[in-house]
Amino acid sequence: MSVRAEAKSILPVVVSFYVFQLFIFLKSFPAEYNLYIRYVTRIQTSDPFWASFWFSSELIGEMGLILRFAGACFALFFVLVLATKREATLSNLSRAIVLEGIYYLFNLPFIISLFARPNTSIINIEAGLSYALQIVFVAPAFLVLYFTIRNRSSTGLDMYKWGAVALIGFTFGLWVKHFLLNLYALPIDFADPVLSVGLINSAFTMLFAGLILVIALLPIIRKESGEFSSRLIGIGLLLVGTYVLIYLLISLVNQIYLNFLTLTDVWAIAYLVAGIGLIRKRTITIH
Repeated sequence: MSVRAEAKSILPVVVSFYVFQLFIFLKSFPAEYNLYIRYVTRIQTSDPFWASFWFSSELIGEMGLILRFAGACFALFFVLVLATKREATLSNLSRAIVLEGIYYLFNLPFIISLFARPNTSIINIEAGLSYALQIVFVAPAFLVLYFTIRNRSSTGLDMYKWGAVALIGFTFGLWVKHFLLNLYALPIDFADPVLSVGLINSAFTMLFAGLILVIALLPIIRKESGEFSSRLIGIGLLLVGTYVLIYLLISLVNQIYLNFLTLTDVWAIAYLVAGIGLIRKRTITIH
């Protein structure tokens, strides 16, 4: 598989991610205004310190979303150039990676707010745990990958190793986010077949995707081989996209699922396209 073909196989994922982040970016401006209106009300009716801390944590989170959108722009530019010219500077890729990694750190004040506020609840604690685990799974791997790319003494195998770790960490980050979202925000009713499918989907689909990616990429992580199973990775990506597809189907018949649609990574449905493309090839050799 040529570099151009590989770039074209992931292009739908990057375009989908960019479009979704553009939507979130444009939505952030009215969201910030609404946050200010809520802050003015809260500071008059509740503890001024915690009202101000909550407002500050929300604004810092919004700043993180802006950085994430900037990273999506760099990622899209990198893949477009790679898909058309076969070569692209790694500087744009490294910028996309570091901005994505830093984005998660901007949620730290909001996590503290969820855990420490006087009137916190089990729902807030579960939400805070979700954000915290996403940081653990994603931010360190992405930042190490960034510094590996920037380090001139790093070999190609070093970059692929941490790229594999970052992909696995990102997948488990998606899993923990959506599994805990189901626990603290979405309805659970084992007597309802649709909701049972939703719970099973959130609990296992992306978890299995992450485990399959671990198996497929372990030789790269250990630097034992320059080959990995493209089909296994394709199956892993296919499962990520399948989660989103099942969620979308449930949202057609359940209003609460539909209400939380913007909090899900709906852009990841494009993993179906990338997964199918990778399944068609047995192995990929890296150099």
